[in-house]
Parts: sequence; C-alpha cells; structure tokens
Amino acid sequence: MGLNIHLHTFPTLETERLILRQLAATDAQDSFLFLSDEETMRYYDPAPMTQLEQAEKSIERHRRRFAQHEALRWGIILKGENRVIGNCGYSWDADNRNAALSYILSKHYWNKGIMTEALTAIIQFGFEHIHLHRIEAQVAYPNLASTRLLEKLGFQEEGRLRDRQYANNQFVDERIFGLINTNNVDG
Repeated sequence: MGLNIHLHTFPTLETERLILRQLAATDAQDSFLFLSDEETMRYYDPAPMTQLEQAEKSIERHRRRFAQHEALRWGIILKGENRVIGNCGYSWDADNRNAALSYILSKHYWNKGIMTEALTAIIQFGFEHIHLHRIEAQVAYPNLASTRLLEKLGFQEEGRLRDRQYANNQFVDERIFGLINTNNVDG
C-alpha cells in the first residue's frame, strides 16, 4: 500500500480544544504576528518575517504544496476563536512513506499543551489516513522544549547533525527524531 496523498479536500481535524484547518489568505495577519516575533522564531528557519507580504506568500506556498500533493500544513485555531495561533504539518517522501514534521506556535500559547494536542492529531492522521510509516523531525539543539515535546509524543532521538542550522547569529547542532508507525501491517 502506498501513501494516500491524493486528498481531494483539505482535511480539517478537531481535538478537544482545537480546530486544525487549511490556512487561508485571511489568516496572513494572524500568522504574521507570531512569524515576525523573534522569541517565537528563535529556533525556526527562516528568520522572523518583516513584512505581511511574507506571511501571505507563505500561506499561498502551503496551499500550492497541498494542491500538488506534496505536503499538509494546518493552521491551529482555539475553539471559540477564529484566529490562527500557530501551524503544523509535514511534507512527505512518498517513495519511502515518510514525512518531515514541522510546527510553530505563538509564544503566548506555550506550555499549555496546545502543540501536544495538535501534533497528536496530525500524527494519527498521517499514520491512519495517509499511511505514513515514519515521521521525523529536526530540532535545533538548544530547543529543549521542542525536544521534550517530541519525546512525550514517542519520538526517539536518532542522531545529531553538527552545526546544521544557523540560529541567533551562530551555528547550532540539530537533533534528529523519528517516530515509526508500529501498527503498520504492510511494511
């Protein structure tokens, strides 16, 4: 069984507190608020945005990549609010049935379990509906909060790439984490 990457409509996911939906052009201002914040973007590549147009282009790129069956990127919305507070998703390597996970959340919502809830939902979706075998993530070495998050979700550290990322005007190591779909019956 190959990857089920030819989704006709973008999958909206719902958790106890969140709605995960496709990013829209109208989300640019909300996205720009956290994507331009230096503290939020400290370990995220690329550098913080400086113009609203960058957020608009980013959203359009995510929408295009979904249309081309290359990736999924969900906007994270707290139920009862209609504004994006972060995003998460993955791009995949269909031949090898794996995906690269990435995520970002406004600093105003850190340490509230929001990203754990969001990533749990998209990981489950990736394994059950897209038929991924492996999901991996790369984390800048000083980002201990992200490391703890991935470990809580069952990811295992698999190695370190020395001086892999340029963050805060210096080169930092990047740690590689992987999660295998142990319920995968066909390889």
